[in-house]
Amino acid sequence: MAVLCLCLAMVSSTYAEAPLTLASLTFITEEYPPYNYVADNNNVDNQQLTGLSIELLEEMFAATKTRFSPQDIRYYPWVRGYEMALSQPNTVLFSTTRTPAREANFHWVGPIAQDRVVLLAHRDAPITIDSLVQAIDRELTVAVMREDIGAQALMEAGYPDRLLVPAIDNRSALNMLIRGRVDLWAYSEDVAAWIAKSRGYPKNSLIPVHTLSESSLHFAINQATDQRLVALMQQALDRVQAERSQR
Repeated sequence: MAVLCLCLAMVSSTYAEAPLTLASLTFITEEYPPYNYVADNNNVDNQQLTGLSIELLEEMFAATKTRFSPQDIRYYPWVRGYEMALSQPNTVLFSTTRTPAREANFHWVGPIAQDRVVLLAHRDAPITIDSLVQAIDRELTVAVMREDIGAQALMEAGYPDRLLVPAIDNRSALNMLIRGRVDLWAYSEDVAAWIAKSRGYPKNSLIPVHTLSESSLHFAINQATDQRLVALMQQALDRVQAERSQR
């Protein structure tokens, strides 16, 4: 019996001390070009995740000598991915804007890049505002995506709910603005320009009229995730970025 107990203890110890790897994590992303997006949205047989953040993650896996495939990344609408990252341990959502309101909700690994979130107007319906107060006074409607940084920034600033028009995704929000269903769109300036171009709209179709935030994009990790995995991710990112700076 003593020998059996000793063997069981040794087995348990072996499992407890098994090395943690990035493969222990579930990665979730959405369409947020040029950072993460599906390369060919029109061909269901040839859809592949790509983008600056995907390439960065691939290099992070290589730095830790861990097998990686973009096919392992789950591609969901933003709201679903955000809620999963909040509720499921070992879940990583990217590329996610790090803000004071979100700070305590996740562990953070980054930065990946800098991002500027603005209110955008369509060039054929020029709008100028000096402040959000002015936008509210004029009752300007704004297309937003639930749980997106643009929506959160407006709600934190006290923008009335009746003036916020929910969109299913970023393409839906773009269509709402182009067709005049809303006055403005709250979104990343660079990502919005990329999407508009990919949809065939002329350059400068979208005009930024007010800056909501300037912050950095990160990997957002569920709070219940082992801190050692968080540290491993940050170390891998730091190593990759250091190597890139020397190229």
